[in-house]
Amino acid sequence: MHVAMRQFTLFLTCLIVLTGCGASPADKDAAPAQDKDAVVTSPQSKAPSTDSDSIASMSNASKIAAACVTAALTLSGCSATQTQEGYVDQVGVQLFMYNWNSVAAECEYLGEIGVDWALVAPPTEHILGPNWWTVYQPVSYQLENRLGTREEFASMVKTCADNGVDIIADAVINHMANQDGIGFAGTEFTKYEYPGLYTLEDFHQCDITFDDSIQNYMDKAEVQTCELLGLPDLDQSRPNVQAKIVAYLKDLLSLGVKGFRFDAAKHMAAEDLEAIVAQLPKDTRVIHEVIRGAGEPIQPEDYLGSGDAWEFTYAYALKGYMEMEMVAPEGEELRYLGHVPSESAVAFVSNHDTERNGKTLNYNDIVDFELATNLMLAENYGQPMLYSSYAFANYDDGPNQDDAGYVDSVKCEANDKGVVKPKDTYEPGEWICQHRFASTAAMLKFRKAVIGTSVAGIYQSDSSFGFTRGDKGLFAMNASSTETVKLEMPTTLADGEYQDVLSGKKFKVQGGKLIASLKPKTAVALVRG
Repeated sequence: MHVAMRQFTLFLTCLIVLTGCGASPADKDAAPAQDKDAVVTSPQSKAPSTDSDSIASMSNASKIAAACVTAALTLSGCSATQTQEGYVDQVGVQLFMYNWNSVAAECEYLGEIGVDWALVAPPTEHILGPNWWTVYQPVSYQLENRLGTREEFASMVKTCADNGVDIIADAVINHMANQDGIGFAGTEFTKYEYPGLYTLEDFHQCDITFDDSIQNYMDKAEVQTCELLGLPDLDQSRPNVQAKIVAYLKDLLSLGVKGFRFDAAKHMAAEDLEAIVAQLPKDTRVIHEVIRGAGEPIQPEDYLGSGDAWEFTYAYALKGYMEMEMVAPEGEELRYLGHVPSESAVAFVSNHDTERNGKTLNYNDIVDFELATNLMLAENYGQPMLYSSYAFANYDDGPNQDDAGYVDSVKCEANDKGVVKPKDTYEPGEWICQHRFASTAAMLKFRKAVIGTSVAGIYQSDSSFGFTRGDKGLFAMNASSTETVKLEMPTTLADGEYQDVLSGKKFKVQGGKLIASLKPKTAVALVRG
């Protein structure tokens, strides 16, 4: 790409991703439910898109990006208040729609490569249907669903714990199902009546919009009391609703679950979630799903009093960098303005929502996906979360399942070392097993080797980008899809020989500089040894 065009593209991408600390107003107009995982009105309907001298050879594009970031944040007035100590030395993985037996089988490998926790799909009973989002429409708090039984869930949690991997459960406590029917485990229900659990008075009656559904994301009351695409909205301020939710969460904790990702946290009042979390053990891990929106009254920082937050802006930016083949400078002063504090952030390349709505990279961009994952693991923003999923032909497609509706077991095409090789194309329903790519295991070794160090010695020249991690390691990448680049990278590493954990090759640092060639869309991650 022509340098001038890159500069202009970088500037526009920066504005789109970072103004308002996230999505632009147009994003909300086009996809008003972009911050929801399961957002269909019925099993037959389509779901809308759910939802941004230490610097050597710094390019003009980088300077433009820096100015853009600063200006965008000044205009948006986003908060960066640190409210909670996080888990920045840990690494997680989202095993999307893995059944419980498959998660259990995977935990031995996860423990071996150094993954600390796994996020699993909601375990509650849900509506019937083959689409992936059925698990995001609960009908009871029974632990019986298409991913397995209560006994299998409990066995999974224990097996993973035995391998040093904590289980974080996706918890849907904002709403129930938007239809009448019979649930996966046989529970009969209607939209506002759930036997022994909730009745009509337990749900918000917003009376703000013509159909009681969210229309305007600039209206806080509407976002948090009206229905998200017709899903009946629980009133978490009611003591009896809180009690039912807390009992459900404590049931999961009693089985060994270590924490929760609160789905659609943006649609629940922050103070209500704080009241719920306060009733759980103090060491309960909580991750909130709150997508930034330009100028919106609800932002991720509002929720840091009761947990950490997925930082969507980080993932959006990674996609922009890979597509324009240039990375904006890494550093707290530049790249992470408009993000929640690192101590409270969960960083990711993609998740189950964003891989479908086009806002982040996915397996169709497998080279960029892998390179972005390498970068995420190399730097020190937040707590990285890997992603592992299946291929799909259409937005709604769930994983393959048997005649009884249970999801088939995961089959990773791994070699004798447990490694999966990325492929150019995948068939719908095929498990991709991104967490088993050789580069991921290698970068986890790099991350372990440099733990406790900061990012320094930032280097950027056209499509190449790199930095050192204290005196322990160095990471550099070439984002170009066509050009081999020659690095002449000043470094804080001592002169000597270093090993690239990605290729196994040796590199020398001489005179305080690394000189090396990088082929298109490749990286090096050097450590002593």
